[in-house]
Amino acid sequence: MKNFVLILLVFSLFSCVSKKKETSDDKSTKSEEITGITEIEFNEEIHDFGILESGEIVVFTFVFTNIGKHNLKINTIETDCGCIHAKYPETPIKPNETGLIEIKFDSSGMFGKQFKSIEIDANCEEPKHLAIFAVVKNENLEIIY
Repeated sequence: MKNFVLILLVFSLFSCVSKKKETSDDKSTKSEEITGITEIEFNEEIHDFGILESGEIVVFTFVFTNIGKHNLKINTIETDCGCIHAKYPETPIKPNETGLIEIKFDSSGMFGKQFKSIEIDANCEEPKHLAIFAVVKNENLEIIY
């Protein structure tokens, strides 16, 4: 009998799980949801790192503005090389607000003129493209043209 009462008590305790109610914070998050197509504008779309030694890691930050009428959400950033790492805002950018995309370029094992492209997929009509350039010196490699 004691076991039955104990089991019943444990069962009743675990069955009383409270459900989360929607708070005002939840409502504000929903109001930031993406509802339409917007436009993005960059201060500059091309950056030249100049002359680098092979193995140098350099960073540049692209500044952009949401010039559309809807919240801007960057979905993904794709690059044509594993030598580029991008950090971008994961929260929506409201109209007329600015955001930053930080690009880290690792020139390890490279030589010569380098051109790398960056494609930004967001809730815009078309993907946006950025580019970086560098001339990489590498004493370990010599190419004769």
